[in-house]
Amino acid sequence: MFEPPPARPVPLCWFPDYRDTNPYQTLLYEGLGPTLAPEPAPLAEALDRQAKVAGGRMIFHLHWEHAVVAAGPVERFLDDLERFRGRGGRVVWTLHNLEPRDPRMAGAVADLRRGLLRLADVIHLHSLPAVAAARAALPLPPERLRIIPHAGYEGAYPVLQSSAARAALGLAGARMVLLLPGRLAAYKRPAALVEAFCRVAAPEDRLILAGQALPGVLPPGAPDPRLLLLPDFATPERLAECHAAADLVVLPYVQSLTSGSAVLAQTLGRGVLGPDLPGLRDVVETGRTGWLHDPARPLDEVLTAALAEGPQVWADRGAAAGALAAARDRRLVGAMWRDLFTALLAQAPPGRVGPLV
Repeated sequence: MFEPPPARPVPLCWFPDYRDTNPYQTLLYEGLGPTLAPEPAPLAEALDRQAKVAGGRMIFHLHWEHAVVAAGPVERFLDDLERFRGRGGRVVWTLHNLEPRDPRMAGAVADLRRGLLRLADVIHLHSLPAVAAARAALPLPPERLRIIPHAGYEGAYPVLQSSAARAALGLAGARMVLLLPGRLAAYKRPAALVEAFCRVAAPEDRLILAGQALPGVLPPGAPDPRLLLLPDFATPERLAECHAAADLVVLPYVQSLTSGSAVLAQTLGRGVLGPDLPGLRDVVETGRTGWLHDPARPLDEVLTAALAEGPQVWADRGAAAGALAAARDRRLVGAMWRDLFTALLAQAPPGRVGPLV
């Protein structure tokens, strides 16, 4: 049984709101069209708004689970989520990561996920490699899984010339420039990358670390002169400048289910070097747009080989990556999201989705 289309835009609340540091959510929600009214809000606010909506028909879209854990008790959130669904609301859960960024949250995140597996109407992942990895770790119900790719970042970051960017960053005389972008957290192994680079790089090579560094993630001691440390929050303009200056982007993840950094590198025409993990496998084609190596291979060997390939090899890979970025057109991705949300709202009012797991 299907519901008629709504007479006015349907509220769509999403949490957490990370637009200040990541344009992912801005790009996702801006292309949904006039039938949906997206707005950031925690679940408690979504419940307040739902009381004013006919039939309770609205959507709550959850992203990174650690934000729920940080905000309050998991049990209260799941009780509220069940209340939201019981009133006619629909729940979409985007699974961005398999492991919490903070290991101290692992138990609470596991509890939250058990509830989400029962209550989410749709569980969204960004790629087939992500689905395969997630299903190996979690009992994901196939009938509720949906794949919508990560949109590209075209238009969200300026496109700059390499020579001008290098001059602005003091890298005009560099041979090979490597970049590790984004928040420098332990799962990106910034300390291991710095140590390996300092052991194997030539005097003219450079490594840029552009992003806020969490305490203890960088090796102590005086920085090597071949390192360019930009440890504060990187604005879109600064990130674009760093990508333009770089020959390649290095992402030495411990784990990755989805990689916005790899998508950004593709959008800005840079090849990616990293381990063969689902989040990178979705974006990088070894030999053509980058190089994915065995995760067990020592970083010293990986960096030595990549640096030896030289700038032209990586320029060609970056050009190939940029040519493929059009497949992530956010108008196409936005249409996929609009279709998913519209179909979800057209279904009969939800009951209990599944058994407690």
